[in-house]
Amino acid sequence: MSIYRVDEHHRTHTCPADPDPHPIDIARTVVHITEGRPCLAPVTIRCGNRTVSIACSRQQPAHRQCSACRTVITVGTITVEHLGAAEPCPRATIHTAPTTCSVCGEPLNAVLADWGTHLLCHPRTAHAPTREAAA
Repeated sequence: MSIYRVDEHHRTHTCPADPDPHPIDIARTVVHITEGRPCLAPVTIRCGNRTVSIACSRQQPAHRQCSACRTVITVGTITVEHLGAAEPCPRATIHTAPTTCSVCGEPLNAVLADWGTHLLCHPRTAHAPTREAAA
């Protein structure tokens, strides 16, 4: 049985969406490893005329592994660092161009002003209804 001892450091904060402190980052550090023994129940794999024996941990799910192959993780020390209240994200300002999309008629972002249309707007065909006709 391989045993891994892990220490955790939790960073928490509060925000407008959840006023209770909640973790935003959990850092885990492996502090100690106790190696296991060789496999007690190796599995034979056959492919064509070749036969190989492998450790049961490489093929079997955890509940069917032998005691030598099983992995156990124990959490040692847990430290918590509270970062306080999160500041609300500033709203992004969208710079619109004085022109509108030549296909849908919606305002264009300034970056797309030279292009003349939104990236996903396709010119309408004769059978496609326009926004005004649908209204």
